[in-house]
Amino acid sequence: MESTNTADSNYIQYVTVLLKELALHKGKVAIGFAIFSMITLVVGIFYPLKYQSSTTIYADQQNIIKPLLAGQASVTRVQDRARVVREVIYSPRILKKVAIQSQLLEGGETEREIEQFANSIRPGLTVSGIGPNYIKINYMSNDPRVAHRVVANVADLFIQDSSESKRNESREAYLFIDRQVKSYKTQLQEAEDRLKKFNESSTDGTEASTKSRIATLRGQVENLQINIDEVKTRIEGIETELAKENQYVEKRFKTDVYRERLLAAQEQLQTLRLAYTETYPDIVMLKHQIEDMKEAIREVEAEPSTNSGSSSSNSTEPTMNPLYERLRTNLAAAKVDLKTKQRRLVATEELMQQEYARLKRIAASQAELSELTRDYNVTKSIYEDMLSRKEKARLSMTLDVEGQGVNYKIQEPASFPLAPVGLRFLHFVLLGPLVGLMVPIGLLFVYTQIDPRVRFIEKFGAMSGVPVLGNVPHFSSPVEKRKTRNEYLALGAFVFLVLAAYATVVLLKVKGFLV
Repeated sequence: MESTNTADSNYIQYVTVLLKELALHKGKVAIGFAIFSMITLVVGIFYPLKYQSSTTIYADQQNIIKPLLAGQASVTRVQDRARVVREVIYSPRILKKVAIQSQLLEGGETEREIEQFANSIRPGLTVSGIGPNYIKINYMSNDPRVAHRVVANVADLFIQDSSESKRNESREAYLFIDRQVKSYKTQLQEAEDRLKKFNESSTDGTEASTKSRIATLRGQVENLQINIDEVKTRIEGIETELAKENQYVEKRFKTDVYRERLLAAQEQLQTLRLAYTETYPDIVMLKHQIEDMKEAIREVEAEPSTNSGSSSSNSTEPTMNPLYERLRTNLAAAKVDLKTKQRRLVATEELMQQEYARLKRIAASQAELSELTRDYNVTKSIYEDMLSRKEKARLSMTLDVEGQGVNYKIQEPASFPLAPVGLRFLHFVLLGPLVGLMVPIGLLFVYTQIDPRVRFIEKFGAMSGVPVLGNVPHFSSPVEKRKTRNEYLALGAFVFLVLAAYATVVLLKVKGFLV
């Protein structure tokens, strides 16, 4: 409570001191009132009026066609429309056109002067978003006709530029993709030609057929080797039997000899059958020998009988051994068969080596074919994708030409400003007396703060260190009171004259006598 009372007391003291200073410097305050009031009024007279014209643009996003062409075509979309509109309108290209179409130039200006004038339009031009799809354009100028023309031309030029930019963007995208499609089509045709030439020059067949051929030849080689071993065994057996036989044999011993050898061969055949199969070469050879010996016995027994005289005389004559002759014939046939099969084995092995070489060529050709096919498939895939993109770009270009996507249209046309905005002459008229009164009082308050003279008893006691017992108030004599009254009357008359002059100037301005 004590601090609050102290603050209130200090405030009252400051007010009291300020009133005293006003009374002491009332003439200066009156002169300051007159000066600052008239200065404010003069500023109001020459203060340029600002006229603002505005228009509203609606960004029409047509989404009716979007579900129909989902994933097939894209329309031009804008996220921050106000920013995009601002960047387009603030561009020197648009501002130059605005300056020319608004007839703000006198003609004959250089390009640099036109650009400077266009840049002077930018500070008074504001673009702001007032909703998700609405953009407001304002322009402030000293001339209401200029403000109206600039806003109208800015809106028209922006809409034209936006439509043209969308169409150009879609057209350029379509033309770019079309060039890429033609390029990839040429590459695809070249890849097809390379693949065709490779297929025409490749006559080695497939890898599967070659491997099947090699397997067949390998089986033939194995069979020929087995047959050659059999023939060799047969030749060795025939040669062994041929070595045991005599070329000549007496006729009466032929049958006995054949029968003994037949028994021996049959015993040997039975012994071999205990360990081997019927296809074993030795068993096959013994079978042939047994058949030959049986045939020889039948031929001997079939010979005609002779008398005893002739028999006795012929028994001592040597005759050709039929078994020997047959063995020699079989040996010759077996050797021919061996040479034939050996030649066939060599030829088959050569064919198999040729097939192995062909398989290597096919493997190398397959690698080249894989590379050609891979290039062809990749080029074909890209070409088909580019064809699809070309169609989408064509649809997108058509949509932009037909007015789909984001379309800007004027929602509210540019309004002609009938009244200025901001500070007007009326505001300065009302502010003049207030400024004329507040400025001198403010200056006087500052003077009391920086004046070194002591105006408070408490400060005097604190500065001198001497206790203050009291103060003597100022006493005015009748003469001083009369003088003070006359001063206030003169001051009132002065203020009246100032206000009259103030009102006269205002009236002249209102009547249009002052520009």
